[in-house]
Amino acid sequence: MVPQHVIFAPSANGLRLRHAQPRPGDWGYGVLRARAKTNRRGKPNLKAVNTRRQWQYIDQGRCQVCRRPARDRVTGRWWWLLADDGKSAAQGYTNAPPTCRGCIPEAITQCPHLREAAAVYTAGSYEPYGVLANLYVPFEGLALPQAEGVELKLSDSRIGQALATQLLVFLRELRPELPPAG
Repeated sequence: MVPQHVIFAPSANGLRLRHAQPRPGDWGYGVLRARAKTNRRGKPNLKAVNTRRQWQYIDQGRCQVCRRPARDRVTGRWWWLLADDGKSAAQGYTNAPPTCRGCIPEAITQCPHLREAAAVYTAGSYEPYGVLANLYVPFEGLALPQAEGVELKLSDSRIGQALATQLLVFLRELRPELPPAG
């Protein structure tokens, strides 16, 4: 994660967190997004989530592996590969972008977390419902960290204090599927 230089600034609703040097694309769904490096050098860190890429792939419905559309052309359903922790996958809440059917075997092979327990689903639709964020509080002109990794709904009153690291989505009409042969 890139070091974040955030401040509180006046807004129509009072003080609101923002980047000290604003850029286009800082905001999504009314929440300030954390910035991530974009140089794509070095080895992939499969444990880390690149905020920009995660939001982009979810917003565009693109596969997190190949970047092509993850929507099945025949059924119109979205393919999703989720870590099966026994609860959140079946409930339809995730931070994972979709994964096209063709990339599911590769994703399971490449990701240690998915190798342990992967669940394949299709969804009829999906929508953002919240963010995973770091919360800040204003103090004498500074933005002081208050909490990390807090799950907030997009309607939460604390969204103006949040620096979002991941977009959270709700998958509708969730249907378990057999993993495609790899």
